[in-house]
Amino acid sequence: MECVDSLSNADMPPPIKRKRTNPSLTDLEGDTLMGEHPVPPLISEMTAIQDVPKWQETTEASFNGIVAIRFTQPIAFDTDPAWTMVATGFIVDAQRGIILTNRHVVGGGPFVGEAVMHDHEVVEVQTIYRDPIHDFGFLRFDPSKIKYMKLVEIPLAPEHARVGIDVRIIGNDAGEKLSILAGSISRIDRNVPSYGYMTYNDLNSFYLQSASFLSGGSSGSPVIDIEGRAVGLQAGGRTHEATNYFFPLDRVKRALELIQQGNPVLRGSIQTRFIYNAFDVAQKLGLPEEIEAMVRRMRPNDIGMLVVATVLPEGPGAKAGLEEGDILLKINSDVVTHFVALEDILDNNIGESVSVTVIRGGETIEANVTVQDMHALTPSRLVTFGGCVVHDLSYQLAYSYTLPLRGAFMTSTGKFMPFYDDSDGVIVDSIDDKPVNNLDDFIAVLRTIPDHEPLPIVTYSISDVHTKRGEVVRFSHQWNTIRMYTRNDDTGLWDCEKIDMCPRPVNISPVNVRFPTLSDPRAGKASELAKTIVTVFCVLPVPIEGISKEYLSDYGFIADVARGLVVVSRRTIPLNICDLYIVLAGSLMVPAKLRFLHPTHNFAIVQYDPKRVGDNNVYQATLSSRLPKQGDTAHMVTFNSLGNPMCLNTVVSDMAEILIAARFPPRWRCINTETVHFESKLAADFRFGLVGDENGHVQTIWMPFMRSHKVTAAAGLPTRAILPVLEALKNDQTPTMRLLNIEVKPVSLTNARACGLSLSRLDEIQQANPDRCVLFRVEGVELLSKAHEVLHPLDIIISINGKLMQRIDDLDQQYTNKSLVLVILRDKQERTVVVETTEYDGGIRKLVFWCGAVFQAPYTALLLQSSKVPSGVYCSNVATGSPAQQYELAPTYWITNVNGISTPDLDSFERAVRTCPDNTYVRVKTISYDSEPSVLSIRTCYHYWPTSTLSKDSVFESNWHSSEDN
Repeated sequence: MECVDSLSNADMPPPIKRKRTNPSLTDLEGDTLMGEHPVPPLISEMTAIQDVPKWQETTEASFNGIVAIRFTQPIAFDTDPAWTMVATGFIVDAQRGIILTNRHVVGGGPFVGEAVMHDHEVVEVQTIYRDPIHDFGFLRFDPSKIKYMKLVEIPLAPEHARVGIDVRIIGNDAGEKLSILAGSISRIDRNVPSYGYMTYNDLNSFYLQSASFLSGGSSGSPVIDIEGRAVGLQAGGRTHEATNYFFPLDRVKRALELIQQGNPVLRGSIQTRFIYNAFDVAQKLGLPEEIEAMVRRMRPNDIGMLVVATVLPEGPGAKAGLEEGDILLKINSDVVTHFVALEDILDNNIGESVSVTVIRGGETIEANVTVQDMHALTPSRLVTFGGCVVHDLSYQLAYSYTLPLRGAFMTSTGKFMPFYDDSDGVIVDSIDDKPVNNLDDFIAVLRTIPDHEPLPIVTYSISDVHTKRGEVVRFSHQWNTIRMYTRNDDTGLWDCEKIDMCPRPVNISPVNVRFPTLSDPRAGKASELAKTIVTVFCVLPVPIEGISKEYLSDYGFIADVARGLVVVSRRTIPLNICDLYIVLAGSLMVPAKLRFLHPTHNFAIVQYDPKRVGDNNVYQATLSSRLPKQGDTAHMVTFNSLGNPMCLNTVVSDMAEILIAARFPPRWRCINTETVHFESKLAADFRFGLVGDENGHVQTIWMPFMRSHKVTAAAGLPTRAILPVLEALKNDQTPTMRLLNIEVKPVSLTNARACGLSLSRLDEIQQANPDRCVLFRVEGVELLSKAHEVLHPLDIIISINGKLMQRIDDLDQQYTNKSLVLVILRDKQERTVVVETTEYDGGIRKLVFWCGAVFQAPYTALLLQSSKVPSGVYCSNVATGSPAQQYELAPTYWITNVNGISTPDLDSFERAVRTCPDNTYVRVKTISYDSEPSVLSIRTCYHYWPTSTLSKDSVFESNWHSSEDN
């Protein structure tokens, strides 16, 4: 069995956290929480249905008061991720437009939603109240917006919730609008259900229990009796059994009346959690017989008493001396055995001291406890930057883990600490050696952080407060605009303001570093290569082009000490939008800039400021232009698992083209590249190494190649492929390169003969190079390229500019020629074609962010894998909890039209979306990757998802310029 809520997955949000439970976890009633949902029976299949005509009349009369709620939580907050869901609510005040639903629907953080009426009229809703601990909240809509349906108000009748009565749960069950489930109330004094850790859990309340099924989407449904009165609020349930949990409406009715009167809903707390224990359990805790007799006389229908379950450290209850296991007897001389009476006293005595009488081990103890304002203890602000979300530790999590109610909690670690898992529940202990006790402390330190400078941060997991974790992070001002959101219940929004940075001055002085020495005599002159190997860290601020990782690292090597040039694999730097850092000798980390990203080969070149490195033993590798051959001796200098340099002696076994299959969604992969392989199988155990010859010159770079977002494989890249680009940078020139825009793969001469290769050509090829009896076939041609007009997939290339193409390196002529003369074999005939090359633009030039989606122009991998280009606007990523996700825009969609305006390119798309007003539906025509057209209506929400652009601009130090208008 599993205790779950009943939200419905309307789109494709992250997994619902409330369903993630520990297999051995049990709730307060001893029920094991695990399992899957059964299929709920239809109401017609239920037995013992009484008075069917009356129930039909009652349910039909309720329809116009029940709404489906489509909502997003745009920013992760507390235990809830950013997500898009569907739930239920019901109207409790038609005149004022007030809807009751669950707290786990409205959430503790930002909320954007709309209510769908029974006649499918849609109105915007805002949160006007969320209870700090109980599972209910209120939404508000404008009743004047409902033009075609008479609103029905469902009355709240908590006093009519009794054991044995038949009820109906009417709501958006399993995503189906107005599904009706039948049941009967079996308990009215159940302790709150437990939904697990790192998720919302109610406390200090009874729950109603019913014999009925539930499915996703029924959260917030009214539980009505045969007279059409709401006697409970659907909250959660238990799987594998027809067991459902309803929140009682006593405190809900009180809160509604206060809101209707325009008064604040006061909520008091002594930071103590109580549970209801039966008398026989209380006896084991020391309940005297005479006390039990007195309570039974006063409360003849009661079967137990309230017992202290959790006392938060440093809270009023702890300061007053309350302890777990104390049996509550009186508050201010009133005998209290129910949660409603307990909360009534606390809510009416905020700021006052109350006298609490408890039974501990048979003794009566009195304590004076100060009642705090529960709303003040609940976080109402959050800070976001670079995907990181921080707020004060919440009441909910403090109770779940019995922690003091203080500390800055990271709901999402984002790019600030990408090596953390959000599910760990990270609490910040200190930043830059300054203690952090709350959100204000966190902001005060964050504002002063210099750009790209190392920052020590100490954290601990909320589930393991004993173990502290220390890391050093970097803060990039370019990608990490700090925004503060503050809850405003008058508007239903969280007001946003940008926090200005005041970075403290930094005195940057050179640091001496010393690389470890490779003392293995077998390395020979190649031993000095160990002093050129560095570590490169890459942080990707925008996950696009099929790249989902935000943080990548691997080894690289120094190719020019004087200019600080470092060569690294494209597995480490897949995109040209990134933050880069280099660690030298494991002791100095310096920021770096991307200088070149090769379009087809697996390497990038970055540059650090050599002035930041003092007198040292840093060396640069000397690259050889000689192509390795079979049988060559190779000294691979690498690092073992302990981080120490070592040498692996082997020989070259083969040279072969690396073949990496295309992936979906399309992402960059190495193509048209010949790689080196070695005889020793031990080479595969290392992801990086410099392979030197007898003179210590590097002939091959053993490096990781990205096969998918999770899988890498190492192979050797000949240094000859790097030299032209490196020489240009060494001469302080910007490398330029022209491309044929094709992908080729080897084809055997046997297959070429079957495709029409003549015997004379066969003889010519065999005589020209008996070691490489292959040709190359065009595997793909980039759409929109000049080559696409001339070359076709499956064309076999015989020669380029009069030279037979028998090695992949023969394609290198494309880099410096504006056109190439190719002899190809097509349809069993040789043809001579002239193909123009195009200039390589260096990668991404512009991104547009709209409604939580990222749009870009078609890129190389996409153009190689696609058969059509419907538009010049491609959706590369969609953020969870965004309007784009809510209205089913998905990555890999092409955008062809916005509100009737054609969008053939990114600039026209930007102009079109910038004219769309806020909180309006925008009609977007799309075509999926598989060429399926559709029209989406996306409602804008610029408050949380403003329109902005990111453009490549060398005027700025980061080479990127961002703009945001709304």
